[in-house]
Amino acid sequence: MATAFYQTSPAYGSPAAWCESNHAIGHVIDRHHAKLKHAIELAGRIRQRLEKLFPLMEELCLQTCRLCPNPCCLVATVWIDFRDLLFLHLSELPIPPAQLVASLDQNCRYLGYRGCRLPRLLRPWACTVYICGTQWHRLRRKPRSIQKVFDHDVATIKADRLEMEAAFIEIIT
Repeated sequence: MATAFYQTSPAYGSPAAWCESNHAIGHVIDRHHAKLKHAIELAGRIRQRLEKLFPLMEELCLQTCRLCPNPCCLVATVWIDFRDLLFLHLSELPIPPAQLVASLDQNCRYLGYRGCRLPRLLRPWACTVYICGTQWHRLRRKPRSIQKVFDHDVATIKADRLEMEAAFIEIIT
């Protein structure tokens, strides 16, 4: 009989696990940097596509988030996963000082008075790609060309994240 896996705590939730995980990823990248060329290129492509999405995401947030009666940052439990960490390391971006939450019953430590205190590029993919119902409604009222580009970029980023992780794991196994 198969057993279900239930996440009982965020990955790398403790300060020690956060430091150890980041140190290990950094060490592997330093040691195998030349072999990780494809994974590094994928991280660069992901970054370019993310930066292309940000103006639209910022516009949607400015139109909706400040008036939201049920902010996603207060009701969702999200953390930086392995692919997020790998992207940050391969892109040579700063690593946040701690995981977003230490336990599943906490709110994000980077939630500030005016929203997320992390720069968009450092946020987890789950936060970046999340669009609430109101934002979806606004996005679907935009020209079809904008919707198609958005949908294509999101799908491409998802695929590139998987391929980046696979390329990394292939090198280290």
